[in-house]
Amino acid sequence: MLKQISALILSLGLSLNAFAAEKSNTTLKKISQKYRSAKLVEMNVEKVDKLALQGRENKYVGTIAISSGKFRWENTTPEKSLLVFDGTTIWSVQYPPKEFGGDPQIGRGKVNKKNKSQTIIATLLGGDLQGNFKVTKEDTEGDKSTLSVAPIKEDLVIKDIKLVVNTKKTIVEQISYKDDVQNITTMKFSDVKFKNSVKKSLFKYEPPKGVPVTDL
Repeated sequence: MLKQISALILSLGLSLNAFAAEKSNTTLKKISQKYRSAKLVEMNVEKVDKLALQGRENKYVGTIAISSGKFRWENTTPEKSLLVFDGTTIWSVQYPPKEFGGDPQIGRGKVNKKNKSQTIIATLLGGDLQGNFKVTKEDTEGDKSTLSVAPIKEDLVIKDIKLVVNTKKTIVEQISYKDDVQNITTMKFSDVKFKNSVKKSLFKYEPPKGVPVTDL
């Protein structure tokens, strides 16, 4: 579970920061400036996981909100789920199908020094993007630019990272990467909105009373 959540945080971190630490890349600098200047970034997301060992695909559709390192990710398809990071605590909520009813499955985890050193979370929440990634290639065609990004350290669980950027709108439209067991994740973003205000409650979660909470 923690590994899956780490991958989600990685994806969100890439879209929010757009690898801003790679100072030599003009495209990423422009993207980063726009995303960081907004108090809130909201977008629709379609996430597809190609599972190498199972030989199948999982598709998820939902929305993402990002603000100052905090995020809220709500999936509506195929099942309702919620992932919230309030700056300190990660909440993972899996809702049962409506026809079955019942309580959601809730997981909670703290980001601390111990798990920072062992997971990809450290790469993003620690802010050391420049020390972990480099842009290896950029291909531009019209208003679209595809950037290949490589991890510098061998212990990271992702590779073959690619960003598709719309240089006219100055937004990230797609992120894809491969994990250590050859699963390929592709995230497509649409209807990206940059806002100048944010409700603090958007990045907070309170579990229903009486519902068990599992430590991640």
